[in-house]
Amino acid sequence: MSNDDLLPVVSRLSHAEKFRLVQLMFQQLEEEEGIVVKTNPEESAPFDPRSFYGRGQATRERVDVYLTASREGWER
Repeated sequence: MSNDDLLPVVSRLSHAEKFRLVQLMFQQLEEEEGIVVKTNPEESAPFDPRSFYGRGQATRERVDVYLTASREGWER
């Protein structure tokens, strides 16, 4: 099936169905390519303040990058 065949079908889907379709496509690609993706925030490394303060001082930019990455996936 070509993109020209798929686009009219996909355009009729609800937003929720489109998101589910994208999720399924990503899962299929992960399986085919053997990609491991962290989907659970609890799987990420715990916060270690020693890596940001004291002897291992970091710039504010590095702290901001860490905080932004740790918030990914949070719902408002």
